[in-house]
Amino acid sequence: MYMRVQDEEFKTMIYDLMNGHYDLDKFDCEESSVVENEFAEGRYCEKLYSEMLAAYGRICQRLHEQSGEDRDVEIIINNLLDMGRYQSMKMFNYGALFTEKQNQQ
Repeated sequence: MYMRVQDEEFKTMIYDLMNGHYDLDKFDCEESSVVENEFAEGRYCEKLYSEMLAAYGRICQRLHEQSGEDRDVEIIINNLLDMGRYQSMKMFNYGALFTEKQNQQ
């Protein structure tokens, strides 16, 4: 199992479970019983995301953006999400590394 947690596919699955990317009625895995969807209704990330969407709408209104989307705001949001994903993957690696070191002592 330890080698599996080092696998990029495994880390991505955990990340996707945390972010609610799977329909758990169609995607069943052992890890889904432990990993929580942080974007489920009432969860911390869901609240933050709702606030972000509301702020995004207000920015588009102030900019008189008829489409409801602003390219620069999209870039900011997407880059922040990409940074968060990158850091999450690195933290997973660090957690595995330090767990391995601790188990060797």
